[in-house]
Amino acid sequence: QRMQKRAERFNVPVSLESKKAARAARFGLATVPPKGLAADTKPTVNMDKLKERAQRFGLNVSSLSKKSEEDEKLKKRKERFGIVTSSAGAGATEDTEAKKRKRAERFGIV
Repeated sequence: QRMQKRAERFNVPVSLESKKAARAARFGLATVPPKGLAADTKPTVNMDKLKERAQRFGLNVSSLSKKSEEDEKLKKRKERFGIVTSSAGAGATEDTEAKKRKRAERFGIV
């Protein structure tokens, strides 16, 4: 009741939905999606903007830009050293299994 009087006095919308719509219009946002779709939609991020921001401030804040930076580092490393596969270490796994068994016997873990 008190909010209604105040809304009438200042010509402001009363309901929560109308407040949200007014805020969206003021900040240039699209209309508010229904609650069920809110979790499905994600804002699109421009990677170039994130890179420029990281250069300007000297560090990465966004997890997306950190991930892309890590991917670039891994790609460069693979080009430099070649791709390491686990098939090269297949013979070593037999040795490690034997060592594990010996250790388990020594400490009584069977």
